[in-house]
Amino acid sequence: MKLKNVLEKIKFWNKEEEYLDEDLDESLEGEPSDADKKFFKKLNKKIVAAMVAAALIISAIVGVTGVKNVMAKNDEEANNIATVSVVKQDVQKTLSATGTIISAEESGQFATVTGSYPVEEVYVKVGDVVKKGDPLYKLDMSTMEETLSFQQQALDLQNQQNAISQQNADKALQDAKDAGAVQVNDANRSLAQAKQDKAAADRQQSNSNSQLDSARNAESDAKQAYDNANSNVSSIQSKVNDIQKQIDAADETANVDELKKSLDAAKADLNSAMSDRDGKKSAYDSAVSNRQSAEQTLQSAKDGAATAARSLDSASASAANTQNTANNNIISQYQAARTNELSSKANTLSSQQEIAKSKEELSKAVVCASQDGTVTNVNIVKGQTYSGTDAVVIDNVTSLKATADIDEAQIPQIAVGQKVQIKTDATGDEILEGTVSFVSPTATKNSTKTTEGESSTASVSKSRATYRVDVTLDTLNENLRLGMTAKMTFITADAKNALVVPTTDLQTDAEGNKYVVVQNANGSTKNVTVTPGISDDFYTEIKDGKLKEGDVIVEAGLDGSADAVLDEMGADGGIYFE
Repeated sequence: MKLKNVLEKIKFWNKEEEYLDEDLDESLEGEPSDADKKFFKKLNKKIVAAMVAAALIISAIVGVTGVKNVMAKNDEEANNIATVSVVKQDVQKTLSATGTIISAEESGQFATVTGSYPVEEVYVKVGDVVKKGDPLYKLDMSTMEETLSFQQQALDLQNQQNAISQQNADKALQDAKDAGAVQVNDANRSLAQAKQDKAAADRQQSNSNSQLDSARNAESDAKQAYDNANSNVSSIQSKVNDIQKQIDAADETANVDELKKSLDAAKADLNSAMSDRDGKKSAYDSAVSNRQSAEQTLQSAKDGAATAARSLDSASASAANTQNTANNNIISQYQAARTNELSSKANTLSSQQEIAKSKEELSKAVVCASQDGTVTNVNIVKGQTYSGTDAVVIDNVTSLKATADIDEAQIPQIAVGQKVQIKTDATGDEILEGTVSFVSPTATKNSTKTTEGESSTASVSKSRATYRVDVTLDTLNENLRLGMTAKMTFITADAKNALVVPTTDLQTDAEGNKYVVVQNANGSTKNVTVTPGISDDFYTEIKDGKLKEGDVIVEAGLDGSADAVLDEMGADGGIYFE
């Protein structure tokens, strides 16, 4: 008969399981020594021996006949192969831990002030029920009120100084604009005059050019007239000379008188021509003089135009420089005024910010409850200087959760969303359902959990980390109170309607593969290699589909002795060490 069947028959653990498990859990939190393993193995042997003794006592009560019948039946069963059928049922893999019932909503009510102030009044005491927004305590912040008053007075003075400074800056800017306007206007007038002078010089030069052209034309005409008159004189002179020669060469018989008359007439013409030539010569000389004068006038006009051009360039450059200078002065004064304005605003904002901080600090004088709940701790008294700690602690006693510190070896099996079964002494046999809502990513501070190992040469002690796990209670019980001890069973794996076999019937071949012995319909047996899934205390899930519901497997043999039972349970009597 299997150990589990013996246990099921005598119900040995019904009254003692929770206490025995609790003692064993506490003893097994660390890595056990070899001495501890021997102790627990002996303890298990005693337990098995006690169970056998209990069975004998029961047999004695029934009677000798009953004992004989039982022994005869056992002998008959010993001749048969013990088998068990493959069935389907739910399997859960669990992890147990001891934790504490705490509030799901707990808050420390502290003033977020930056300074240290005496406590002026405390309005609550432990046990008071408060609503969100109810006043809890008040700080004496008279020093901050004085500081705020000084800050506001300083801001008023600063605003007055800023106004005066801004007026001066604005006036300097306006002066720069006015002075610049005058300078630019003067420069522009000078530029306009220079443009007019240049235009006049250009016109004068143009007129001089025209006059020179006219003088040159008049000179040319006078020269032509003079040349013509000179030619005419030469022609008439030749005529006079010819007539004179004729007269000189004529004899007494020639008509000398007629020739003399012609000579007189020719001489008269010559005189007239010479007189005309002299007039033309005077006109020509006058034309030359006029042309020379026109040339001088043109040169003066050119010089005047060049001077006017230079004056225009100078006036233009001066006007541009004057405008640039005026603009630069205006920009400089504008920037100074703007800088002064921004500086004033910055100073004002800084002062206003300090005032706002002081007002915000004063607004924190009365600390109010941030949640509904019950006051569970008051850490301040009237007159005490506030230290910044949780002065008042509020817990929502109607909203509870469980928390536990899980060993570093077991924490990888815990995940948010896992289901948890919770029991407390106050709630008796009722199992409260819960869900893992938080798994700390960092080790619990000030963890003191240690393990001790033994060796033949030295004793070794090392610290083990623990990690906080919070469980939200899906079901509540009015008997729950803050601080109660909670016995928590984490369901780390769950298989619904799984195909299972007794864990003790799983065997291991030489290659390390798991198998079960399946009995055929004709009574023969065969080894079937299987893939185990999750296991609970007695059964293991089979996942590979090589077995089906109703298959008959041969149970692993037991010789019935306490040592055999313990050997079947494991080298340490069924107590497994991590």
